[in-house]
Amino acid sequence: MSGIVFFATEALERVVDFYVDEVGASIWLEQPGCTILQYDNMLVGFCERDDAETEGVITFVYGTRDEVDVAYEALADHAVDEPSENERYRIYNFFAEDPEGRTVECQTFLHETESVCG
Repeated sequence: MSGIVFFATEALERVVDFYVDEVGASIWLEQPGCTILQYDNMLVGFCERDDAETEGVITFVYGTRDEVDVAYEALADHAVDEPSENERYRIYNFFAEDPEGRTVECQTFLHETESVCG
């Protein structure tokens, strides 16, 4: 079983282009006025609306620090900080913003985690 998190957007094409071209997601499904993207085991959808939903954090999880650093290089123009270690959560991460101001986090866990893939 899987799920999808949806966000309203005022700029569907620009937002989809950001997640596909700069984050590395792929288009999973196109629907009238909505695009559902896939990144590994995560599905996130964006639907055209009059007002954008920008609350919350969209977190992309990588396997290593080096992969987070590569993501940072790709998103440096959108980053609000540089990658660093967060001792409290035992992660290595940085934050960026998408074209509508949603918070995007790129991180790796610095400890073992169970797989979320079936």
